[in-house]
Amino acid sequence: MFQRLWSTCLDEILGFYLLHRFFYHKKQPLLISDASQHTPQLHSGELTSFFSPKPHPAQLEYQAELRPTSQATFPAAKVEDFQFPSTVQTGFPENDCVKGRHWKSTVNSEKTEVESRLTVVAVDGIVQLGVRSFNRLAQQLTPHGIDVVMLDSPFNFRRTPAGYRPGQLIAGGNLDHQLMVARQGILDLWSLILALQAEGRQIGLMGISHGAWLTLTATLLIEQLQFAIAITPPVDLLRILEEGGTVVNAIRRGASHDPPEEEQLEQLCKPLRLNQWQPLLSPEQIHLHIADFDRFVPSARIAELAEQWGTRVSHHKLGHIEATTGPKVVFQVARDILALYQ
Repeated sequence: MFQRLWSTCLDEILGFYLLHRFFYHKKQPLLISDASQHTPQLHSGELTSFFSPKPHPAQLEYQAELRPTSQATFPAAKVEDFQFPSTVQTGFPENDCVKGRHWKSTVNSEKTEVESRLTVVAVDGIVQLGVRSFNRLAQQLTPHGIDVVMLDSPFNFRRTPAGYRPGQLIAGGNLDHQLMVARQGILDLWSLILALQAEGRQIGLMGISHGAWLTLTATLLIEQLQFAIAITPPVDLLRILEEGGTVVNAIRRGASHDPPEEEQLEQLCKPLRLNQWQPLLSPEQIHLHIADFDRFVPSARIAELAEQWGTRVSHHKLGHIEATTGPKVVFQVARDILALYQ
């Protein structure tokens, strides 16, 4: 009882803070986009059309030097940042340059040659302020010869335009803008995965919250993935407008600008609704993590998707904030990966 009360209060208080300090930062006006005029597939309502054309493998440009990282923190890894141009150009230079970080394991054996090394590609939630979760993941995995690669999603973390807060422009626009951001996120992730696969790497995916939605959507499109692990994914980005918590108010605000008829809205949002499609991965390769006390993402929808797809599922007596920012779930994810690949 106490855990439920604590988790609920934490989600509600921090949700209110994020809404007003991040999504409503400086009360910036909505971005009113007409992206469908030059990207007609944005209103196709079909998965493969919406995320077309298929991107080319990214040309990763690794940075000469990352700010010093403690050897004690990552004794088995070399940590490097990289960037590449996004295939989608939004007019915000910071956003149109995709950024990421690579924890390169320095452990080598016959099972962990770079050409066939398991590499976990990870994406964080809608307001990413740092890399703590992925530092934790890398600390657990790199000593065993497994690389971790983090992608900054559009308008988030280091891709945030000047004058805005991380995540503010993911939700801070009309429907066309929000659809374009979702499309850009998948195409950027796809391009990165293709680049790593071209090196001969085996790719598994891990996502947190909004990043978990990107991860699961990738399984609908991208072949030859090893696994996908999703922590508290928003399953149905149409229904969440009615069922989501405080932070969803920012998305509702944008979607309410010149809204289409309900039937048309359902068609437009269909590519973003995981429960309308089937993944290319087999069910046992997908693991969904549910926070039972989640006040941001409807946990019942995740359970329904797990049953629909037949995937593995884990329940946690936590709220959204604890599940997505605390160490408990990430450490379980690391243990599960090591159990499968060691």
